[in-house]
Amino acid sequence: MDTEEGIRMPTETNCARCGGSLERRAITHQQPWGDEFYEFEDVPALVCRQCGEVWLEAEIAQLIDRIIAEHPDPKRYHQVPVFSLAEFSS
Repeated sequence: MDTEEGIRMPTETNCARCGGSLERRAITHQQPWGDEFYEFEDVPALVCRQCGEVWLEAEIAQLIDRIIAEHPDPKRYHQVPVFSLAEFSS
């Protein structure tokens, strides 16, 4: 996906960030949306073998956006504990 730094979607073989080789993989993708946080399983992505950068094709990113906007019933919910490191580092 395009980022604020102007990095373009890579070709299927090379990472646009580091030049490493990419592989197609199904990943778990976390998507922040306002104050909400969504998790998607089995997301097709291009993942750099060298730096780990994840690239989603436009159609996949648009599908994720549409799912969030339409609010269908999720497969399941899970709670995640949240900590502020500022509270622990004094």
